Amino acid sequence: MSSPPRSSPLAPKRQRGRDRVEAILAAATAVFAEKSYEAATMTEIAARASTAIGSLYRFFPTKDVLAAAVLERYGARLLHALDELVDRDPPLSPRDAAEGLLDIIQRLRTERSVVLSLLDSGITLPDGTGTLRKMLIGRMSQLLSRLGGSPGPHDERAVMLLHLVKAIFALPQDHSVSRPAQDKEAVTVLRLYLEHTVACPSQSRSPSSHM
Repeated sequence: MSSPPRSSPLAPKRQRGRDRVEAILAAATAVFAEKSYEAATMTEIAARASTAIGSLYRFFPTKDVLAAAVLERYGARLLHALDELVDRDPPLSPRDAAEGLLDIIQRLRTERSVVLSLLDSGITLPDGTGTLRKMLIGRMSQLLSRLGGSPGPHDERAVMLLHLVKAIFALPQDHSVSRPAQDKEAVTVLRLYLEHTVACPSQSRSPSSHM
């Protein structure tokens, strides 16, 4: 009697295996972006990753498991990018922070669209999206602290900053407006809000709501 398929990916122990998993996840993200999760096949993903289909299934026993790993990869990449921005030296100005946030948005915009489509398809993170949301709000709070905003726990300004970033992520690529002009406006919006948070003390400390 055969055992049921695993419900979680196999964690590689060696660097070669980790490199292969990263190639698979990058390939899966690209194929999901081009063909949608439903239309993509494991065979296509293996070919895009230059990986044997058997190796793909060894790490990711089902397409659902692979898609969930794509979600986790995006969350890890987004958090890492924010950590790099928060830890940047010398100290950030509001303009530096705004330009840094826009750079993250530009680098991860396609990947985020794939993540949203996977969520719409019913793929979920093991811990749900609530844990990632709390971590992102925490990163926004740390960024505001670096700028001198001194936000407290559950600060509404960190939540609002996350909403602004999400809104810019979701902006359509309108061909009637040049990309540089749209990016300039996005930086201006972020910079003005960041300057406001530094200049004005917070008025409340209410717990953040689900987004």
